[in-house]
Amino acid sequence: MSDQPDRDAAGALIVGLPGTTATDELRRAVAGGLGGVILFTRNVVDADQVTALTASLRAERPDLIIAIDHEGGEFSHLAPANRWPLASPRLLGDLDDVDLTRASARDAAATLASLGIDLMLAPSVDVNSNPANPVISTRSFGATAELVSRHGVAFVEGVHEAGIAACPKHFPGHGDVAVDSHVGLPRVDRSIEEVSAVELAPFRATIAAGADVVMSAHIVFSAYDDQPATLSHRLLTGLLREELGFTGVITTDALEMQAITRTRSIEDAAVASIGAGADLAMIAVGSADPQALIARVVDAVGNGTLAAERVADAATRVRALAATLARRTRQPGLDGAPIREVAARVVAGQTFPALGASTYVIDLTQGLHPAWNPYFSGLPEIFARVAPGSDGVVLRGEHRLTDTHSPAGNAIAEAAKAATGRPLVIAVQDAVRTPWMREALTHLLQGRGGDTFVLCTGIPEDRALVPDGGPTATTSGRNVIVLEAVAKALTRDDS
Repeated sequence: MSDQPDRDAAGALIVGLPGTTATDELRRAVAGGLGGVILFTRNVVDADQVTALTASLRAERPDLIIAIDHEGGEFSHLAPANRWPLASPRLLGDLDDVDLTRASARDAAATLASLGIDLMLAPSVDVNSNPANPVISTRSFGATAELVSRHGVAFVEGVHEAGIAACPKHFPGHGDVAVDSHVGLPRVDRSIEEVSAVELAPFRATIAAGADVVMSAHIVFSAYDDQPATLSHRLLTGLLREELGFTGVITTDALEMQAITRTRSIEDAAVASIGAGADLAMIAVGSADPQALIARVVDAVGNGTLAAERVADAATRVRALAATLARRTRQPGLDGAPIREVAARVVAGQTFPALGASTYVIDLTQGLHPAWNPYFSGLPEIFARVAPGSDGVVLRGEHRLTDTHSPAGNAIAEAAKAATGRPLVIAVQDAVRTPWMREALTHLLQGRGGDTFVLCTGIPEDRALVPDGGPTATTSGRNVIVLEAVAKALTRDDS
């Protein structure tokens, strides 16, 4: 792969890998000009292993861009390699201290830099204006454009202080959808004026703050186009490039998501996204075949489907970003000080009764999802670590009480029985959008006294589901450092 068309085609792609070491095929693609590699949980064992992996990739070509999704909260692909995980964006937005958000982003980005990762695919600057949103939740700083803009800018600044690249996402905005783009194609039918006032405001702000990369969303914005943004020339080139003036790298979200691949192949989507204006077509699955993808882009140029100039422009932008990253000054991390400060504020700002060390925990949580990666089994694990006399159960996914003959219905009844005679913590995560969880919460609260506490670990709107006067608190995300601090407060014995 020595000729320029092949190198340009490679330079417009970012791909995943299957394991914890680079395959020979991936090494060849990197040497041949591959634009980037994206890491996921499957690629992480510990800090030494990640550092060795990134070093081996850069030994093939030093200006390779290596990226990872790192938004905070449960969205943490680096858990085994990261002692001080990042707080969820929603918690940072709730605390509303931009200096703390900036410091949190710097600390997290410095960790990435120390591991050889130079593109942080964050922050999510989606305005979570719809509490029923099935995929954004605590990945957003909040429900208003002004709040999200303010903290998005602070986050970008913090990433830049650490000397790596930031990537606001998911353009034009993923906050007001009813469909998860991992499984279907969402549609937003707001007017251009409404989209400009809400969805676009945080992108304007973070672009002005120097955002290096912007990630597209697999969402149809009907006021602009009938194609999802990732494949829309009107949105990527017309709106993002020409109207908002973004001059950096545009990357797609993962093209294997069902919003895209229900109607086309990944290879065809890669070609279409580059044609629409993307500079990096992302294929994040471990089975990505870089050589086949490169060949498909070259074929598209050869048959006139894709302009050679568009591919060359994309690769040039990616190379320019890599060159600037090599020259940036990197400030050190803050050794976990920001997340410890976040945890302290969560505890100090709310009331936690002393339930004692024998507390039982019923953790009602969302099902596993490709967009987030729980890095602990659930709250009972955390409570048992700080108070060995406590235990509990995790109920993940759907559990319907209405079918008492099903294992799911029995699980809630058994959990209630196990908590009899013991202080109880009921944790809920995004119950406002989850009917079975609301039903379970109501059932578990029946007949309980003052030794029951509801902990809202998802969006804080869940607090409205707790009966008036019921003791409750919010963590606005499931960060292990925050949850450990809360568990210590709840299991203390003041007698």
